[in-house]
Amino acid sequence: MAGAKRQRLSVSSRSPKTLLKRLGLRPKKTLGQHFLLHPHQARRIVAALNLTGADTVVEIGAGLGVLTGWLAAAARRVIALELDPELARFLKEELLVETPGVEVICQDVLKFDFPGAAQEAGRPLAVVGNLPYQITSPLLFTLIRDGAAIAQAVLMMQQEVGQRLLASPGTKDYGILPVLVQYHFRVTRLFVLSPGNFYPPPQVDSIVLRLVPEPPAPAALDAALLHQLVKTAFGHRRKTLNNTLVAGRRPSG
Repeated sequence: MAGAKRQRLSVSSRSPKTLLKRLGLRPKKTLGQHFLLHPHQARRIVAALNLTGADTVVEIGAGLGVLTGWLAAAARRVIALELDPELARFLKEELLVETPGVEVICQDVLKFDFPGAAQEAGRPLAVVGNLPYQITSPLLFTLIRDGAAIAQAVLMMQQEVGQRLLASPGTKDYGILPVLVQYHFRVTRLFVLSPGNFYPPPQVDSIVLRLVPEPPAPAALDAALLHQLVKTAFGHRRKTLNNTLVAGRRPSG
């Protein structure tokens, strides 16, 4: 009937597959969409943040809102980022319309203004999300760049990528990304989720990590220089460190 109020959908009572079918949508491979199935796993992720009623949380890829409601119950404000315009519309119009403290933004997280949001919140942000493979490294570099705006991050990603972030010096997985992430953040392994926890199931396990910014080094250090040295060193693994650094100092052209 024209003008009738649409039925409001609930993630807690409907599976992601049912919700997507009701909305006439399918998971988009191009966006790396894999939706968390079980509310108890969502609660585990939110609990890992140890949120207070004063926190502002940035959720990466809000999707069908499985995490969003739990975040809203624990934090002062949730900024739910969703790149898929159809899912962002669903979150705004049907799922979260009556949920206080949630702002849904249809935006690429790589273009999000973390420092601006932290300034508005009056404190560093908590960050949480299930990261598609293609944006994992770019996002981590973004969090490194904007580290002063970040209080903590609980991130889910492909297990292989997450294990690299935990790599020790001297191992084959210890490269540019692990060095820089471990310099700027204390990285903790929380738990692993098998493909059966998602719809559609991914081909690999997922790992959940907590990243907490490390305190500033006692001596002043040029972060840009550090990043350049690390990239130069790991770009020439077969050379001695001295030769690598000499090569890195040579003027281009």
